[in-house]
Amino acid sequence: MTLIDALTPIHRLEQLKVGDVISDTFGSSGTIKSIEILKHKTSLIYYFRIKSGKLILALR
Repeated sequence: MTLIDALTPIHRLEQLKVGDVISDTFGSSGTIKSIEILKHKTSLIYYFRIKSGKLILALR
């Protein structure tokens, strides 16, 4: 299980794939169903949809 928080490095977020188990600091956890990465000029936004229907968001 990978914990997604404010200190998770970008290279670790890039390694995650569908089927991996993740959790966040707010208590959401589960198996990744889909991943979407939005790249802006100065930031990256990672959307991890888990099988329970919840969304885990990571801003970098």
